[in-house]
Amino acid sequence: MLVFGDLKERLGKMMSSLDYIVLIVIICAAGLAFIVLYNLTNINITERVREIATIKVLGFFRRETSSYVLRENLALTAFGTAVGLGLGVLLHRFVMAQIRVDLVDFSVKILPKSFLFSILLTFLFNFIVDLFMELKLERINMAESLKSIE
Repeated sequence: MLVFGDLKERLGKMMSSLDYIVLIVIICAAGLAFIVLYNLTNINITERVREIATIKVLGFFRRETSSYVLRENLALTAFGTAVGLGLGVLLHRFVMAQIRVDLVDFSVKILPKSFLFSILLTFLFNFIVDLFMELKLERINMAESLKSIE
C-alpha cells in the first residue's frame, strides 16, 4: 500500500508541473492569436488606403469608416473561430492518443467552458486590435493617399 501512495504522490507532482506547461502554451497561443489578428488587419488597411481615403473624402464619419473596414475583420474572426474549434478538437484527440502510456491514461474530454473561454478571448483580441486599428484609420492622410499612383 505504501508503494501505491508513493506512486500517487509522484503522479500528483507530475500533473502539477504539467499545469504550468499548459499555462505557458495557452499564453503563447494567446500572444500568437493577437499578433496574427494585428498583422492581418494591418495588411488589410495598408492595402486599402486609397479606398479608405476615398470613403473619408466622401464624408463618412469616423465610426462609419471604422465599421466599414473592421466589420470584415469580425466576420473573418468568427469564421476562423469556428474552423479553429473544429481543428482544435481533432488536434486534442491526436495529442492525447500519442501521450498514452501503460501506467497513466488521461481522460480525453474538453469541457464546454474551454470552448467558451477560447471564443471569448479570440473576440476580445479582435476588439483590442480593432481599437488600435481605428487610430491607424484616423491617421490616414486623405490628400496624400489619393495622390499616390498605384
